[in-house]
Amino acid sequence: MRCFDTSRIYIKAGDGGKGCVAFRREKFVPKGGPSGGNGGDGGNVWVVADPNLNSLSAFRRQVHYRAIPGQPGGGSNRTGAEGTDLFIAVPPGTIVRDRDAGPDEPPLAEVVKAGDKALLAVGGRGGRGNASFKSSRTKAPQLAENGGPGQERWVDLELRLVADVGIIGVPNAGKSTLLSVVSAAKPKVADYPFTTLVPNLGVCEMDFRTTVFADIPGLLEGAHAGVGLGHEFLRHCQRCRALVHVLDGTSPDPIGDYTAIQTELELFNPDLVNKPQVVAYNKVDVPDSSDYWEEVREYLLANGVPADCIYAVSAATGRNVIDLVRQVRKVLDAMPEDEAAATSGALNITEPPRRRSDARMDQFAIEADLSGPRVWTVRGEAIERFAQMTNWDYYEAALRFQKVMDVAGINKALRAKGILEGDTVLVGEDIELEWADDQSEGALFEAWMTERKAKGRVAQGSARWPHIGG
Repeated sequence: MRCFDTSRIYIKAGDGGKGCVAFRREKFVPKGGPSGGNGGDGGNVWVVADPNLNSLSAFRRQVHYRAIPGQPGGGSNRTGAEGTDLFIAVPPGTIVRDRDAGPDEPPLAEVVKAGDKALLAVGGRGGRGNASFKSSRTKAPQLAENGGPGQERWVDLELRLVADVGIIGVPNAGKSTLLSVVSAAKPKVADYPFTTLVPNLGVCEMDFRTTVFADIPGLLEGAHAGVGLGHEFLRHCQRCRALVHVLDGTSPDPIGDYTAIQTELELFNPDLVNKPQVVAYNKVDVPDSSDYWEEVREYLLANGVPADCIYAVSAATGRNVIDLVRQVRKVLDAMPEDEAAATSGALNITEPPRRRSDARMDQFAIEADLSGPRVWTVRGEAIERFAQMTNWDYYEAALRFQKVMDVAGINKALRAKGILEGDTVLVGEDIELEWADDQSEGALFEAWMTERKAKGRVAQGSARWPHIGG
């Protein structure tokens, strides 16, 4: 039996649909003009907290998640349908991080309460049809845009159980027995260490109130460094508002056990030691176990544990368990409201994403690789997106791209760095062009036509034969 509280998945938002090149050709409509519609926007990828889930085991069976792309535009100014958003259900308490994120970088999203949702990837913008390019100077534009690519990334999911109280202690201290007594949970209980291999949740309903307890698998000295099971499950303590520290009354050294666990909490995360704790000295029903009770109580008092937060209990017989639960609730009630809210920190996004970007065409960088074939790489968010959305099957689209390169200052920057005739220019990672010193429209048309013929067609939509001869 395993607890799947970490996972890595690939997400891909939908690409935008292509724009359409079309003209009105009704019999009695003179000079109908362009009527190509825009493509639809691609679907977004969201993560949403589902209260019916309690682990990430579902992501063992599926790793890739893709939203629906937008549909292409049509004639008569018909806009393509937008892609459907994809909602990935995760258990409450899930944190989403970029795969390559550093340890100090903030997460992409954090959903704590049921219904919380966060945006992980934005779908691509739909490409514009030729009707959008009509102007007083261009009456019949013959170009359209490709749809923008949707965002894609690998993300890491990490589950931290959402509970009011976490039950911690050394192996076989009676944590699972205590959980089974205060709630309806039925964890496995046995008389050997590490009986509990996965965290268990239980709901305690008493005095017309509900409290959620989490049984954390046993901790050992060195747990923060991966010893035992603690390294995998110490993270679940971070989400709990308070802790119940269960001491084994039959242990030869209960004080040593207490000190070791406190040290592991501090080494893993110093904030865990500052969480309110109620100490339960368990197994007082076992003969000779109460011999250490007074000594342990005095040690806890000397180390700052309040007297009303120390209990001698017997999880097996239920002795003082009710008083323990009521004291835990008093501790929770005494916590400030802002402190309780700070334990969640959910990123709840309900507004649709903004499709436009503030990136500018003149914000770019040029990299040169002259070790072998001369290659120049142009990088910049705006110019890379523009190149990806350019439909190179239309000459007017290629001419438009060349003018943008010139106006943005990219051509000037390339000349200043010493680019030569025939050098390769990469725009981002996908678009490969060949540099020509002659930037006239005639030279561009000749180069574009040569490439079209090499691919077996002269223009978008034309037949392959016999129009490409001569």
